[in-house]
Order: sequence, then structure tokens, then C-alpha cells
Amino acid sequence: MRHGKWVLALGALALLGGCAGTPAPSYFTLDTGMPARPAAGLTPSLAITRIALPELIDRPQLVVRSADNEVRIHESLRWAEPLRRQIPLLLADELGRQLGSGRVVAAPLDGAGGDADFRLRLDVQRLVARSGGGAEVDMLWHLESRQGKTASGRSMVSEAADGSDPAALVAAQRRALIRVAAEIAGSVRALQAGKP
Repeated sequence: MRHGKWVLALGALALLGGCAGTPAPSYFTLDTGMPARPAAGLTPSLAITRIALPELIDRPQLVVRSADNEVRIHESLRWAEPLRRQIPLLLADELGRQLGSGRVVAAPLDGAGGDADFRLRLDVQRLVARSGGGAEVDMLWHLESRQGKTASGRSMVSEAADGSDPAALVAAQRRALIRVAAEIAGSVRALQAGKP
């Protein structure tokens, strides 16, 4: 009986020792953690109704391109929540700020947006973090007004990183996405003004 207890105790110690060798994961978010400045305006309302992501980045791990044909999927570097949720939320916050509207939502999960002035669909072609080289975003987007006017675009943006650590790469991705939001906001203004 005593021998069995020793075996169990040694097994538990070995298991704990194995866990101690695995680094605890670090979690990242595109959100800075700073409270968003509330937009006071009521118009325009805009709903991000759909987002498509490539399978390469639609995963919990941070993906870093280390060479032209090589990527690293870091098990210990993880997104705090799926990019499928983070990207629309970041763009909705930034579009609301740039358009001065408190009525911009990421509709797929917020359950709103059916009656918005503008509906926005996103198709992320690439969202790349490059080890030592910053971030790149390639995104197709389609904007439709309540009146049926449309604008489509492709935003291809790159941002340098302040260093090659994961936090710097994520910050570069965030800045690149903010620049995409600025391009989309310009098209919203053009449609509001009746420009093609």
C-alpha cells in the first residue's frame, strides 16, 4: 500500500516538473486598454456586417512571418480573443472616432446594424507580422448606403515596428488597421456627399 502512494507521489511530482518547464502563455489584444473617447454625433450609423479571415491567422496563436516562405505559429503567444472579433471592434471604434459618430457597431456579434445608414463588409486578405519588419494589412472592403450607393476598395498598408518583440508587432498591426479605417471613413464621407 505504501509503495503505491510513493509511486503516485512521484508521478505527481514528475507531472508538475513537466508543467514547470512549459512557459506560461502571453496574451495580446489589438485594443490598447485605454477607454475609447465617446463620439457625440448621431450620424452616420454604420454596421460592420461580415468579416472573412484567411485560415492562416484565424487561430488563437500569434503568427509571425520570419522569412518570405516561412511563418512561425507561436504556441506561447496568443490572442486574448479571436481576431474575427477584435478586428471589427477595433475598426468600429476607429470609424466612430473618425466619423464623429456614436452609432458604429461590429454587428455580427453585437446583433445590431440591420437599419444602419451604412453596411460594411470586410475581407482580410493578409494581416502579417514580420519578425523585425513590422506589419502589413491587405483588406478588401465593400460599403453600401441605405440608399443603395456603394463603394468598394482595397487597403494595402504597412507599418514599421518599434523593435521585434511581439508587443511591438501587435502595436504595428493595430496602427495599420487604424489606417485602413481612415481610408474607409473617407469613402463614407464621399458617399454622404453624393460623390462616386
